[in-house]
Parts: sequence; structure tokens; C-alpha cells
Amino acid sequence: MRIATLILAAGLSSRMGTFKPLIQLAGKSLLGCCQTLFQECGLQEIVAVVGHRADETEAEAASLAIRCVRNTDYPTGMFSSIQCGVRSLPKKTEAFFVLPVDIPLIRPATLRKILTAAAINKKAIIYPVFAGRRGHPPLIPASLIPAILAHDGRGGLETLLDRHKGIDIAVWDEGIHLDADTPADLERLKRRLARISIPNRQEIDALAGQLLTKKGLAHSRMVCRAATALAQVLNDQGCSLDLDLIYGGALLHDVAKGQHRHEIGGAEMLAALGLKEIASIAAAHMDLEISPTGELTEKEVVCLADKFISGTRRTGIETRYVEKFKIFAGDQKICRQILGKKERALALKDRAEHMSGKRMESILNEAGL
Repeated sequence: MRIATLILAAGLSSRMGTFKPLIQLAGKSLLGCCQTLFQECGLQEIVAVVGHRADETEAEAASLAIRCVRNTDYPTGMFSSIQCGVRSLPKKTEAFFVLPVDIPLIRPATLRKILTAAAINKKAIIYPVFAGRRGHPPLIPASLIPAILAHDGRGGLETLLDRHKGIDIAVWDEGIHLDADTPADLERLKRRLARISIPNRQEIDALAGQLLTKKGLAHSRMVCRAATALAQVLNDQGCSLDLDLIYGGALLHDVAKGQHRHEIGGAEMLAALGLKEIASIAAAHMDLEISPTGELTEKEVVCLADKFISGTRRTGIETRYVEKFKIFAGDQKICRQILGKKERALALKDRAEHMSGKRMESILNEAGL
């Protein structure tokens, strides 16, 4: 599909107190952040609609090689910018995104999911939905351009689009709702950007619900409880484990369950979503080695927790590997590999117990597992 993007950057920025398109976020203007998002998804036809302080926005856009159109009616509201923008789109455009410049931290995975849906629903408006609520950016078929141009603006774009077929696509991206309307909003975006590769727990829950089977999700929730309990005890003893990273790693460690070498497949899947730290946990959850004096990281915590959960029931390392030895009793090579994994798991358990000052069984008991 021939898809264009309208970045709306004409407003007054009255509540922010600073001109939004030029606000810096990790070394990029908000306009540049929006451009990067679309370019990462292979979209090059990007138009910035400017109005208030147009000369300054156009200068920034020129430095980014973004085409601009001026909306002289910008004081009348955002809908006039949308009308101005759609007039400028190439005639062969089949659909277009609309994104206000102050919503800069949408995940590329969200756009890709919208584009996938649009490929088989070319005549429908595609909306990303998170936590039951639609967000930005909608993808609008170009067939609606005449209706947009004919609309008197009452109720804005939302009112007009509600008259036409729309498809909601569930995403795991809170960023579709997060704008930089005030200085406090901007500070929130800065905090989010610093940890963009470690989603918050609501996002992790949404992603796990989309990727895991009911059975897989039940298992992963048990592992998550065990890993979180262990991490909290270790942190009480002076460790600095990232509890959100452990939550994400534990809940998503089995996303590729059923595939050959599912830990590798899962890691690749998560890395493709931009979740590199969580991917590294998934890659290591089956087996890893630690020295007797080695520090425990989030990888070790999730790996060890997984060894104490079989399906949705608690087990022990000895019991877990007895079962595996029975399954592969006739294959000495595999049995040697199983023995190595068992020894490494026991060494990891010993290290965790030494650092926490508690037996794993006690930690799990206290967590109600």
C-alpha cells in the first residue's frame, strides 16, 4: 500500500509553555521523534502541517528533510490542519496516518501491527487500542479524504470517522495515549523513554495476553510470582535487581514455547519488538552457568524460578530432573546433558540461597506457592 503520514505541528502549545515541535527529547525534537518512528517502519512520505511559529518549524523540518505545508487557519483548531494536510497528499496515496507532534513515543511494533491489519482491510479505518481505549495514530483510507474536506469541523475528526467502518487492533503500547500537553507530561515521557525497552507491567500483561496460550500464560504467571518473590528477598539483602525487568522476563520467557530451541526463537521475537533486555532473559531461561561467587542478575533469577515451576504446579530441582532422566533413559548423550543442566541449576540455587540467606523452599512458601 502507498501510505503517507501527517504530523500535526501547527498548534499554539499554550498549556506547555514551550513550543512543542521543537522540544528536545533525548537529543531529538518531537518532530524528529515522530519522523523516526515512521521511517523505522519504512514509511517515507511524511508531511508536517505547520502554522504557529511556522518559520521555526519549517527550519527544523528542512533539517530533517520533511516536507511541510502551512495551515493559515490553525487558530480554528486541529481539524483545519488535517484538512490542510490531506489536500497535500500525493494522488496515489491509499491510506494515511494522522499523528499530533506531541505524541512521540509510540512503539514501531504498534505501527507494524496496524500496517499488517490494513493490508487485509484496505477500506477500513484502523485504530490501535490499549487498555480498552483507542489511541494514536489511526490509519485512514484515502477514500475518506473527500468526506474530510467536506466536513464543517464540528466534533473534529473523531466525529467524522465514527460514521465509517473502523477496526480496533489490540496493541501493548501505552504510548498511543501519552502526549506532551504539559511540562508534567513531558517529564513522564522522558522517564518512559529512558526505559522504553522495559515495558511497564500493564504493557507486559497485554503483550503476554497476545502472544501466549491460556496454558502458557498460566505457567508464566506462576514463574513470575516465584521470580518476583526471590528478587524481592535478594533486594532486601542489598541487590539491585530490576523488578519490572524480572516481571517482563518471567511473563514472556516462553513466548515461543513449542518451537525447536524455543528459548532462541523467543529471544529473537522479543528483540524484534525492541525488548532486548527481556530477550536476553528468554534466551537464558533454560540453562546458564554461574560461578560460586558470581552476582545474580535478572537472568539468573528467572532461570532459577522456572526450575521450580512445572506447568502450574510447584516442583523441585531433583524432582524436575528425575522426570527428565526417565523420559530419556535410553539416550546416554542426552542424559549427560540433563545431568549438566541439573548440576548448574543446583549451583544456581545454592548461590541464590547464600545471597538471600533463605532456602528457596522458604521463599516460595512465603509467596504462597
